[in-house]
Amino acid sequence: MNLKISLLSILLMALPFSSEAQTARNPLNLEPAQVTLKKQISSWILTGETFYLADGTLLDKRSYTFDDNGRRIADVTLRWNKADNSWRNVMQSEYLYEKGKEIVIDKSDRPAWSKTEIFSGMDGKPIYSLTSLWNKNADDWSANPYQRCEWEYDSNGLVKACFKQFNNRASNEWDDVSIRILYLYDEADVLNEELFQTWNAELKQWSNKGKYIYSTDNEHQKVAESFFYASGEWISDGKTVYFYDVDGKITRCEYFNTTNKSLAAYSLFTYSEGLEPQNAAESYEINIYPNPAFSSFELSVPDIFIGKTMLLFNVSGNQIKSIPVQNQITQVDVSGLSSGVYLLKIEDITKRVIIK
Repeated sequence: MNLKISLLSILLMALPFSSEAQTARNPLNLEPAQVTLKKQISSWILTGETFYLADGTLLDKRSYTFDDNGRRIADVTLRWNKADNSWRNVMQSEYLYEKGKEIVIDKSDRPAWSKTEIFSGMDGKPIYSLTSLWNKNADDWSANPYQRCEWEYDSNGLVKACFKQFNNRASNEWDDVSIRILYLYDEADVLNEELFQTWNAELKQWSNKGKYIYSTDNEHQKVAESFFYASGEWISDGKTVYFYDVDGKITRCEYFNTTNKSLAAYSLFTYSEGLEPQNAAESYEINIYPNPAFSSFELSVPDIFIGKTMLLFNVSGNQIKSIPVQNQITQVDVSGLSSGVYLLKIEDITKRVIIK
């Protein structure tokens, strides 16, 4: 599944934190800046995240559970209770997988639980989603979803827009699309801007609301700066810096406030070591030559993968290329990519590629 989808990125940060923690994580109060935690792309298994204020005050922690295919199946969020020095369970999420559909159920200490059903096409990319709320009186999920999201993709398979509409309770019909998110990429197909807009019915046009600008200082550091739109100009609203190690694992997030650009909070991530994806790949005789590669490399695969798509990620977890596999041998052009380590992934198999 393509990971550059804001709805999926909500699974990382949009949880019921204290107001202080939520402001630090998500200044725009929109869907948060994107990082890759949805699926594993290396041999390491994500086990948890702990969130602190800048002074080291512990706020909350989260544990993650993945299945053997690298799919998240559960996570639990605990908040530190200063009054009695104990942890309190504030949210738990379950992830269910059916053919062509993924179901995310969030149960929290908030008044309403939510269930999001994400429907995918034959290529595994999300097409649309439906979100429902828990009806306490009926002790069941509401019969009518309250929100619908739909995604559009470009010819390269990159998501270019997400459209949202809401259910009108009076008519029990969908209102017109009122929110859209646009995704803008650089020449290497790396996401560099995520623009949030709302529909202005009076002016009959889209109005800017907020945006995230993404940049990469180096192969081990990614920056997401948030802005909100007011009085005809973009105003900085905070910055998040993600740090990655040589294996492509996110190890730390730092959240900076807007007023004095100082550190407001940070998160630390923990992992356990799992099966090396290269070992699994060997049994399928997936070969890359030459490796290290310079301007291109030759990808050799067995017949079972013909007709499928290979995805190339950098160590920060960004999808760089989508490679259709039409023959046993495919020439892959990497002349426009920076030197470094990349991960080539097809289904649940990952191979490491070094580009000089």
